Amino acid sequence: MALENWLKIGKIVKHETSKEEISAIFGVVGRCLKDASLPGLSSDQKYILSYQAAFETALALLYKNGYKPIKTGHHYTVWQCLKEILVKEQHKAILLFEAAAKKRSKLSYDIAGLASQQEANEMYQEAVKFIELIKEKIKPS
Repeated sequence: MALENWLKIGKIVKHETSKEEISAIFGVVGRCLKDASLPGLSSDQKYILSYQAAFETALALLYKNGYKPIKTGHHYTVWQCLKEILVKEQHKAILLFEAAAKKRSKLSYDIAGLASQQEANEMYQEAVKFIELIKEKIKPS
């Protein structure tokens, strides 16, 4: 669905961002990655923090494109909107993060011990790659 359609159905609103806002988002991204790499952190928390870093980065890209999601269902909306912003070759990463959003929700609210160390490490690596890709696109200050 095109971004204008997401706007029409009320899932996103027009948003004018600033360098300061994007910089603040990348401050959160950096904190998430730093915390995710702490020794002794549970695999669940590493997974959650890695996903959150990728999500915040996706949010920054949406902001740079002039939109902001409404709160209800915003994780889903952001990833769907990114399918319109990024080229098809980058959709594999979006699909990975869409699935991760569901797992993050279960880890955060329902089930402890759901993410293995290998899954957490992979999520961290995918998040780092995604963040670098998006940073190149929006060049935060």
